[in-house]
Formats: sequence, structure tokens, C-alpha cells
Amino acid sequence: MKTRILTAIVMGIVIVPTIYFGNIPFLILGTFLSIVAGYEMMHMFYTKYPKLKQLQYIVPFFCGLITVLIYLVNVQGVNYLWLIFAILTFIIFSMGLTIFIKDSSAENMLQMIITVLYCGILIGYVMSIRYLNQTNLVSSYFPTSVNVNLDGLRLFAYLYLITVATDIFAYFFGSKFGKRKLAPAISPKKSVEGGIAGLVFGTIFGTAFAFLTKIVVTNSLVSFIVAAIIILLISMIISFMVQLGDLVASKLKRTYEIKDFGKIFPGHGGVLDRFDSLLFAGGFFYCIILIVKIILL
Repeated sequence: MKTRILTAIVMGIVIVPTIYFGNIPFLILGTFLSIVAGYEMMHMFYTKYPKLKQLQYIVPFFCGLITVLIYLVNVQGVNYLWLIFAILTFIIFSMGLTIFIKDSSAENMLQMIITVLYCGILIGYVMSIRYLNQTNLVSSYFPTSVNVNLDGLRLFAYLYLITVATDIFAYFFGSKFGKRKLAPAISPKKSVEGGIAGLVFGTIFGTAFAFLTKIVVTNSLVSFIVAAIIILLISMIISFMVQLGDLVASKLKRTYEIKDFGKIFPGHGGVLDRFDSLLFAGGFFYCIILIVKIILL
């Protein structure tokens, strides 16, 4: 327990200022985590398919490059087509490399795709939330105006708060009141009661944060009610994705018979152990942000 607490403190000292200041320090941290996550994923596959060891260092490098390219698109204004071209190239090249491995299968090709998508694109999308510059959008779809403030730091904090609240309350209520198993074949300790509690409190905390920090600003009761319903739904879906991401990671570990993805964070496991929930929720949330920008711009 002491090791776990100490690691959490050190992580906070390093990660929180990096997220706050953003830009290049955040890019360096995100790229490093992406490469490590890619290595963890490939190492997991390697435990069942030892011949994949040859690709254990190549594919993670592709994951890191994708996070850098996503940064260049979002911050430096590089054409999005270059990112699409690079992602397709890395996926095809990763799949192609398996051909040169003796006795490789179609499953190995699928593993390359999963690694690039999970450790490259998802991490890059989560990072993209922080890259957003403060932009005030006014919706004309409501009876009165609703201002949406797309500030990267606040949106990232909103996402992280929902993730933490969902995890904490799901664990607490599951430990105290859990009776019905949520997914016994995947994660025996998770309960339906814990899942519902995580969903409820994650939604409440996220919605309250969105209004208190003025991510959403309304000027009438009608627009407030409509905006509150939409934010509630978004927060609820994000909270659901948090739990889904955790279950997907658990399924992968159970399938490949490993306890943790890695050991980079003593007491917590690897990058994918620590941020599995955030990746699924963050990737989904970034897609929502893009949709909002398309609708309101």
C-alpha cells in the first residue's frame, strides 16, 4: 500500500503540472506513455506468441509517431490527410511485418491493428483534448443561446473527474454493497451495484463540473434545462465508457493470462493498467467534441 501511495504522489507531481502547462512537455509525456503502452501490448501478445518478439520494439515506435502526428495536426495545423495516410501506412506496414514471421496467422495481424489503435490513436485522441484552444461557441438550436467553452484544460479536467469519480464510487459501493456480479468471467470483483453507483456519481460530478467551471453557460431557465439534459447524457456515456474500458483491459489480461500489463508504476502496474479507463472514455469524448464543433461552427 505504501508503494502504491508513493507512486501516486510521484505521478501527480510529474503529470499534473505537465497537463496544466500542456504543449511540448505534454507532447513528450504523451509520446513516452504511448510508446510504453505499445510495448506493454506487444509484450502481452508475445507471451502467447513468442515469435512476435521481433516486432516488440517496432510497433510501439509507430504508436509514438502517431501521437506526434496528432499533435502536429491539432496544434501546428498540419493537414489531417497526412495523419490518415500515416495511420493507414503504419497499420498496413505492421500487418505486413507479420508475414515475415514464421507460422504467423491472421490473428497476429489483428493484434498489430489493436496495438496501433489502442496505444497510438486512442492516446493521441485523449491528448488532443488538452490541445484545444479556448473557443466560445454559441448554439442557435435552443430557444435562447447556450455558450459552449471548448477550453482544453477544463475539458481534460472534466474527463478526468468523471473517470476518477466513476472508479472510486464503483469500487466503494461495490465493496460495501455489491451482491450481483457484473462480469464474473472477466472481472469477478466488479458488481452491478458498484457499476450503477459509478455511473450515477460520475454523471453527477461531471455535470456539476461542466456548469461550475463554465464549460457550458446558459442565459435562461429553458436553455439551462435543455443543456443540463445534454450534459447529463454526455457525462453518463463517458462514465459508461470508463467502465467499459476497464472491462476490455481485464478481458485482454485474462485472455493472455497476465496479472498486469507492465511494471512501470510500482503498485499500479503499467501504463495500460493505470489509464485503461481514461483511454476509452477520452477517445469517445474527443469524438463528441469534434461533432459539437462541426454542428456549432
